[in-house]
Amino acid sequence: MSSFALLAGGAGVASVLLYVSLLTGTIAAYILAYLAQLPLFLIGLWVGTGGVLIAGLTATVIAATFGGLMFAATYLIANAMPVLFMTRQALLSRGDGRGGIEWYPSGLLVAWLAGLVAAAFVALTLALTPISGGFEGMLRQLIERGLRELGRYDPPGMPIEHAAYMIVQFFPGVVAASWLVMVAINGSLAQGLLVRFGRNRRPSPDLATLDLPGWLPGAAAICGIGAMMPGLAGFVGRNLILIIGATFAFAGLAVIHAFARRWGNRLLWLTAVYVFIFLFGWPILFVALLGAIEPWANLRKRFSGGPPQS
Repeated sequence: MSSFALLAGGAGVASVLLYVSLLTGTIAAYILAYLAQLPLFLIGLWVGTGGVLIAGLTATVIAATFGGLMFAATYLIANAMPVLFMTRQALLSRGDGRGGIEWYPSGLLVAWLAGLVAAAFVALTLALTPISGGFEGMLRQLIERGLRELGRYDPPGMPIEHAAYMIVQFFPGVVAASWLVMVAINGSLAQGLLVRFGRNRRPSPDLATLDLPGWLPGAAAICGIGAMMPGLAGFVGRNLILIIGATFAFAGLAVIHAFARRWGNRLLWLTAVYVFIFLFGWPILFVALLGAIEPWANLRKRFSGGPPQS
């Protein structure tokens, strides 16, 4: 067996071991499962999409052996397939007309990732429409059951059914947005490790130069209109807003990174910003707002001493 196949197969085994930890049901297992994409990104950004394909198929077979077909299908859809697609896009390049290489823009990678998540959410919602209550109703029943099993849920003046209804209005969007962020984190970690050991195929994108496609604000506006409508349109619109909002958060971080170029102790300040966001959570809303207004306010050019340097 070639070293290429051994490396790819090993990455698949490492990935599925992280994912199979979910079967233990512990909190630590959920954290480990979030990193299941990391070995796939490592092999993909190192040797190419062929490595991801071998690793993903190896991991899927092992997942089916330990957890059954549904468990394996979930792994394939949530981990292997997105990493395969994102790796393919990330490794696209073309000549820049000056003898150099122009790599696929990081802003388009973020947009593609959000598009995949949004398409999966809409497809699932439409596929479950024929059942009673649809996707929304199914989730509401699951959340009600979960709240009842907690046994201590008794907010004053709010029946458990109403609480479940309120949660479910944004639950798919929150899960999808968090998954999107974890894909980006795994990809960034993999690229950073490969750069550290000189195994990267493409240079690392500069976050300060990230530019989202111009159609995203328009898409957000359409989803915002849908969010104000009753029924299925409102449910879909509200959750798509959260998914698109995650892309604006990346754009907001790009603005902050551009600002940081003029700060003393740049790394210290950026670390403080990320720790603050991680600890409190809500500051990410302001970061997303910063990213949403950037195309019109042009903040990076105004306040970071000119356009960001590539």
